[in-house]
Amino acid sequence: MHYEKHAMKYVLLLLGILLLGALPGQQTLHVITTINPHPGEDIAQGCRKDRENVHKLFDFVARSLHERGTGMTVRMHAPDYDPEEVYAFLEGLQVAPDDAVIFIYSGHGLEDVQAPRWPLLYYCAGGNTTPDPESCGYSLEEVHEQLRAKGVRMSLTIGSSCNAEPRTTAADRVVRRLGSREEELNALNETAYQNFDLFTRYEGHILASSALPGQLAYLNDDIGSYYIDALINTVAEALQARQAVSWASILRRTDRVVREEWKKEQEAQFLIQRDEVAMYSDDTHHYPGDAENLTGIDEDEYSPDWEESLDEEEALELLPYYLIATLAERSTDELTFNGDLAGLRAFYDYVLEVHYGQADEYFWETALSDYAEDEEWFYEELLYYSELLDDLDPEWQGEVDDFLLTLGR
Repeated sequence: MHYEKHAMKYVLLLLGILLLGALPGQQTLHVITTINPHPGEDIAQGCRKDRENVHKLFDFVARSLHERGTGMTVRMHAPDYDPEEVYAFLEGLQVAPDDAVIFIYSGHGLEDVQAPRWPLLYYCAGGNTTPDPESCGYSLEEVHEQLRAKGVRMSLTIGSSCNAEPRTTAADRVVRRLGSREEELNALNETAYQNFDLFTRYEGHILASSALPGQLAYLNDDIGSYYIDALINTVAEALQARQAVSWASILRRTDRVVREEWKKEQEAQFLIQRDEVAMYSDDTHHYPGDAENLTGIDEDEYSPDWEESLDEEEALELLPYYLIATLAERSTDELTFNGDLAGLRAFYDYVLEVHYGQADEYFWETALSDYAEDEEWFYEELLYYSELLDDLDPEWQGEVDDFLLTLGR
């Protein structure tokens, strides 16, 4: 009887171990941030904003993964801002095969003469002075290879920096439509849906840079670097989406947001690597060190339904530019223009109420302000709207055109 009790005890212990093994995987999402901390630099405030936004996003991700019982925990790491310290930290990072690692850099960067496609991250203070790449540089591509060599299920290596001579040009204006995204992260708790498998299930290794060789990366004090801001908000949108969303679509969308909202010559690039196959978002340019034949990103990597739904939303947000421009073109004088403006506004409110459930004066007021105060920007936004027309529901476009025919009657 005494033997049976002990035998039952060991059976129960073994059963407990087996059951624990059957629970959701014991995964860790490692988020490593190396963000410029040098206080006296012109990018200091923007980089602080990047740090704040990155932590806000992954604090939310950590809570959500826990609440959903995924078995994944989030660990934030911030090694000393020094290339040797970063290298040593990555070499010593303890990971398991089913872990995911995300590395985010925000700071100065310059073109890497040995591998010019991907920038050299620049860790020393005084990034706008004569650079010392030998002592201060660390290849973004090398970070990617270090993480890939760890044998983790997923790695995402992100560099937000110039990919040219280390200098920075701040924005001359705060982005229009920023207000439409400022509350994106704050609203996540109520509206996040199903896309946490971006962290828990994705398999592959991604390398992303905010600029092509020879290009600058831009930022300002209000939102931080354009690329990090766009990436964080695009991930936020992905976590709120009812459709499945892929990393390829998130990164393609991030690049589009930077180019279209800021109107700067800054083009992001990324590659996706599985086994030994690397797929490039930019397979048209060739740089020293590239393979002779680059493989483009397979279309199966993207989530077209999600991207199209975002394009339709943007088209609706930019619709006031089209309405106002059409009214201005058809009005014989300022009195006629002002007389029809209220009806135009009422029509746009109706469109938003049907689509979103409520009107929002922000988009209308922004377009009207641009029309009165910044003609160049107004017509750039109008051009962007025309590029999105194919993604606007034909029914909506028909209603808009029908309404515009009534102007002046």
